[in-house]
Formats: sequence, structure tokens, C-alpha cells
Amino acid sequence: MSRTPIPRQLLWQQLRQTTRSGAVRCRAQVQGVRHYAADNKEERESFKGQLYQSTHERVQRERADEERFARQRDAERAASGSSLGLAIPVALLAGAFGGWLMGKQTPKEPEPLSTAPLSVTKPPQHDTAPATLQAAWADLKDVVGEENLSTNADELASHAGSEWSSYAHKESDQAFCIVRPSSTEEVSGIMKVCHKRKIPVTGYSGGTSLEGHYAATRGGVCIDFSRMDQIVQLHKEDLDVVVQPAVGWEVLNEELAEHGLFFPPDPGPGAQIGGMISTGCSGTNAYRYGTMKDWVLSITVVMADGTIVKTKQRPRKSSAGYDLTRMFVGSEGTLGLVCEATLKVTPKPQNTRVAVCTFPTIRSAADCVFRVVGEGVPIAAVEILDDVQMKCINDVGRTSRSWKEAPTLFFKFSGTPTAVKEHISIVKDHAKKAGSQTFEFARNAEEGDELWEARKEALWSVMAKRRDDSDHVWTTDVAVPISRLPDIIDETKSEISKSGLTGAIVGHVGDGNFHAIILYNDKEHDIADDLVHNMVKRAIEMEGTATGEHGVGLVKRDYLPHEVGQSAVDLMRKMKQAFDPLCLLNCDKVIRAQQPKPGEVQEW
Repeated sequence: MSRTPIPRQLLWQQLRQTTRSGAVRCRAQVQGVRHYAADNKEERESFKGQLYQSTHERVQRERADEERFARQRDAERAASGSSLGLAIPVALLAGAFGGWLMGKQTPKEPEPLSTAPLSVTKPPQHDTAPATLQAAWADLKDVVGEENLSTNADELASHAGSEWSSYAHKESDQAFCIVRPSSTEEVSGIMKVCHKRKIPVTGYSGGTSLEGHYAATRGGVCIDFSRMDQIVQLHKEDLDVVVQPAVGWEVLNEELAEHGLFFPPDPGPGAQIGGMISTGCSGTNAYRYGTMKDWVLSITVVMADGTIVKTKQRPRKSSAGYDLTRMFVGSEGTLGLVCEATLKVTPKPQNTRVAVCTFPTIRSAADCVFRVVGEGVPIAAVEILDDVQMKCINDVGRTSRSWKEAPTLFFKFSGTPTAVKEHISIVKDHAKKAGSQTFEFARNAEEGDELWEARKEALWSVMAKRRDDSDHVWTTDVAVPISRLPDIIDETKSEISKSGLTGAIVGHVGDGNFHAIILYNDKEHDIADDLVHNMVKRAIEMEGTATGEHGVGLVKRDYLPHEVGQSAVDLMRKMKQAFDPLCLLNCDKVIRAQQPKPGEVQEW
């Protein structure tokens, strides 16, 4: 074993101590021996030389030991250096892999933001690879049975859009398959399969919506609720009814009429409860009875991961917790799938009269509505139809008589005979002041019903005016504060007339809501697009809304920031992410899930 070298400073201290001690011993010897001048001087000098020589040799040995130790240490370092050069990268790689593994297992901290701006939102990552969809098919077959799955091309096309939709759907906007569940539990099973495999889902109820609500922009699976069409239970004493989503409002009212009841929201023919809830629809009765959100007590929904949630029980009022029911009304199938609903109903009016009043201009008709609403007259409904719409009604021939082709108001009065008579007198007086030309009543209940039915089929009567199969129809709606109704209807009517396109104006004007139904062909698309854009822009600038009852869908989502502000839209996106983190449910509707392509958003 090598000796540890002695530091140089310590070595010289020892040398000096040795020299001094040697001198002391020498003096002691001298004191004991008498020396004379004639003593040998060389002997004395050889002793001193020996001492110096011994010290020098010792220093040399220490230096040699120090150098040998240094060489040994360098050799050991060289030997271990080659193994360390490989060990360090291996250790770093192992540490990195371990960190990645821990990161995957450790839940990511949520972003501490109350809203979700599109600029920081990651695009959805769905899996619609053929192998994934084929595997899902086998799982879905176990849930609903093979007979309730379809990949028929015609069915897939009809479940992606319609000829009356304002959204021109593309061939790619189709689902891989259609699934028809029969219960809430089966819907839950379907969503668990799709959630596990990250397959997007589009809900389909009556298929009467207009803004591209059920276009399968991401492919995936379409859930058709047509088998869930039962009226589950009527609580006549409590004035509510429990229904499944594929119950049509007309069918429901036929059943309720046997008990002297009715359900007021009355959108277009064919609409079903699931879609009515999803779009927050209304109808001709909205002025008197309100919209869909006013008639839904509770909802049973299936969430994106298959969780089943019931929002409330059956009380008419509750202040318990968040109002989840209204959270889903108008959400257009983006937050959850409606599988059952408890709806309010009301006694059916026993006495109803329908009056028809014509005006020289659309503005004077709208001004009459403003007067009647401002007076607080409790009419059941008031509808506006312009001269073009009245002509379409006459041409279709669905009524037993022809009507004057002029801007017209339809009034519906209901209540006791005395109350109806009083309300008619007040309305007739306001109509005269607004410049009405005629004021007449349906001759009997049957004529009143057919006249109101003609109004309900306004869309189909305009579509009957198509020149050929290349013509399309664009149906849109807006709503404004009632005081601005005459202005916006007059301006919109004037612009449609100047465009050269056939376009009709109709609306549930008692609450400031009206529609435009426009015919156009492919060459005229840009003209129709500008008409609709200007109509929506005009409504928003009047502190109104881009849609009173049709919903947002795909067509009107880029108007939302102008109407409610970007922060409100970002908050909606945050809610969507909370309810549906994978963006599986009706992705791209209401709010954008990713940045638009250049030129995709129309300039304001």
C-alpha cells in the first residue's frame, strides 16, 4: 500500500525541529567531553553533512511517493472514465423515461382560467379509423342488436341534412353508422363504447332543424332516437307529463286533448321533443305561453362518458343547486343527449277565435303588433305574413278560400266568450289606427284551424314555388326588441325585393321574432348569403339576436361573438370542455372547436 505524501510545509517544519534537536544533543555531548583546539575539524563537519544528507534523502523519498500516488490516481480515473462515459447517458435516458412515465400517470393540472379562448384550445383528437369503427360496430351490436344498426347509404344521407336546411351539407358530413336505442340504458351503453374509442357522436330526433344541427361533421356514430317514442306517464293532477325524446309535439297534443290538456310550444310540423329541447324552440304560441325552456321541468340526459344524470324531480319550482335543466335546453346536443323529459302541460282553451287583418305595407302591419303588445292585450298568438307568403298560401290551395295577397296579421284569441269579445274590440281599434284595410274572422272553428295550419306550413308553401330541382331554400330567423320590429322587417323586406330573389317574411311577431324564407339556385347563392348576413347583422346591431328559435348550429356560430361578446363564447367553450372533454357530442356546433380556415368566417 502506498504511503500518503507529507505536505511540503509540514516537512520543512519537521526538518527544522530535527536540526534543532540534533544541535541540542550535540551540545550536551560537548558539555560532557572536553575538546581542545587541536581536535579534528573534519569529524565535526562530516556529522553535519550526514544530517543534511539524511534529510535530503527523506525529502526525495516523500516526493517519489507523492508522484507514484498521483500516477496511480490518474490510472484509476482513466480506467473508470470509459465506463462513466456510457453510464451517464444511460442514466439520463432512464431518468427521462421515468419522468415521462410519471407524467403520464400523474393527472395534469387544469388550466387556472375561467374561460377557454379558441387560441389556446387544442383541436379534438377523435379516432374514426376503419379498424376502430369496425371494432365499435361489434360492441354496439351487443348493446342494441344488429337489427338496430344501419349503414344504408340513403339513410346515412337523410340523417346528415335536408333540402330545407340552410346548411349545404357535404358528402363527408355523414356518420359511419346509425344506431337506434330503445332506452336510456342503451344510450348510455352506446356512449360508453364511443367514449372508450374516442368516436364522435351526433344525435338525431325529428330532423326538422334548419341550421346544420345534425350534420356529422366529424363522422362517427349517429344516434337515432326514433325507437324512444313513448309517453311514459301523465300526471293529470300535477299538470305534467313524462315523455321520451322521439314523441312528436302534435302526437302529444292529440293524447293530451283527450284529457282536456295541451302542450303549448308548437314549432314546425314533425318536430319532436328531443330536438325541441335541444334547440330551445318556440312557435306561434310563444307570445302567450313562452318558449320551450318555460315548459321543461326536468331532463334525464346521458353524458359523453355514458353517465346518466337526472337534472331535477317534478316540483314546479326549486332553488336547489344549479339549474341543470336549463343548462341543457338550447345546448343543441353538445353537452348531453336528452333521453327523457318531464314537461308542464296546461288546460286547453275552450273558446278560440281567429281573425285576419290586412295592411297596405309590412311596416304598418308590424306597427300594429307594436301597439297591441304595448297595450298588454292578452292575445293567444299573433303572426305576420307578407304579400309573398299570402300568395304562396293561395297557390298551394290548402285552405277552403282564397285570401287577400297583402301584408297580413293572424290573431288568435282564447278565453271566456266575454274576454275574447273584449280583446277583439281592442285589437280591431289598434289595427284601424295602424292603417288596416280589412279585419275579418274565420267563419268557423274548422276554417280557423285550416288557416292556422296554413301558417304552420309556410315553409312548404314557399318551397312549392321552386322553379326546378336546382332551387334551394334558405330559412332563417332573428329577433329584436319589440320597438325595433317595424324597422327591421321593413328594411329586410325592402332588401329582399331589390335582390330579385323570391323571399317571404313570416313570424311570431308578438315577441319580436320573424323569419325569412328565400329561394335561390347555385348561381344566386352569394346573393342569398348577403341577404341573410345583413338581416342577422341588422338584428344584432338593434340589440337583438341572430336566432330567436332556430338555434345556432353550424350556420350562425360565428355571429355569437358579435351578439354576446367573445368572453361569453369562451365561457361556453369552457362549459363544453367540462361536460364533454373529448368533444364527442355534436362537435363543431354552437361554438368552434378549432380555428377556422382562412376565408371561412364572413366579414362583419
